Amino acid sequence: MSREDETSRRLAPLGGRVGTTMVALSPFVAVILFFVVGFQGAWLWSWLFFLLIPVTAIIVYGPLGRGDRR
Repeated sequence: MSREDETSRRLAPLGGRVGTTMVALSPFVAVILFFVVGFQGAWLWSWLFFLLIPVTAIIVYGPLGRGDRR
């Protein structure tokens, strides 16, 4: 694989527009899950849903994501 092919492949986020939409919506999903699970009596562990935000971004923009940060 040539260097140009590898670079052009990294410029697009994983999943394309769906991936970027998932990254944009993940904070809202995390807040909703935080309150829904928290009001069920699991406030101690409901904060873990906020880890969805960086995990989603890492999956979408991870090693094969944007290559312009190097």
